[in-house]
Amino acid sequence: MPRTADHDSRRAQITTGVRELALASGLGAVTIAGTAKAAGISVGLVQHYYDSKESLLADTLSHLLGDIEGRVDAAIIRAERDHARIEHMLGAGLLELLPLSPTHRNETYLRHAFAGLALDSPTLAGHQRTFDRRLRDRITQAVRNGMACGEVIPETDTLLEGEAAFALAQGLAARLLLDQDDGARSRARAAIAARMASVFVGPCARESP
Repeated sequence: MPRTADHDSRRAQITTGVRELALASGLGAVTIAGTAKAAGISVGLVQHYYDSKESLLADTLSHLLGDIEGRVDAAIIRAERDHARIEHMLGAGLLELLPLSPTHRNETYLRHAFAGLALDSPTLAGHQRTFDRRLRDRITQAVRNGMACGEVIPETDTLLEGEAAFALAQGLAARLLLDQDDGARSRARAAIAARMASVFVGPCARESP
């Protein structure tokens, strides 16, 4: 029996093919046959793992969102290792949602393309909602953590700030897909930093004097 890791690797190969095809020709051009060609495997093998185009797209979106969240995690871990304030850890994570590099732009483009399809697909919409809710909840928790250590004042509405920060990142990501000049990227970074500074206004009690 093939190991689970082998199946996971094969699914990753196939969904990577979907992403490459979608980036080249758009999600509307994705087919089972086209995916097989892009992934360098047979049509039969794609059909062995996915019984429909919808299931193929759903798994591709799941992999995509997992990659994005993984980048967010890595950015926060790097900031934490540098003993950054919670303000800066959260800011670093939010920047990972913006198309500030070719890889991030591809991911952002695909995420928005899938969002369009999700309007008519409950399965894709479910993946998107789960991802959005999880990130929004993590932002809210970061604000609560800031409150616990003194960076955020006690009167702050953590749920509102989580929603606002996530919405800001979402809006900036959409705008940067159409405006990729250096000035727009610089203003987007500054907007994230300004939002963080307006919420995390105090010194952290855990900081060294």
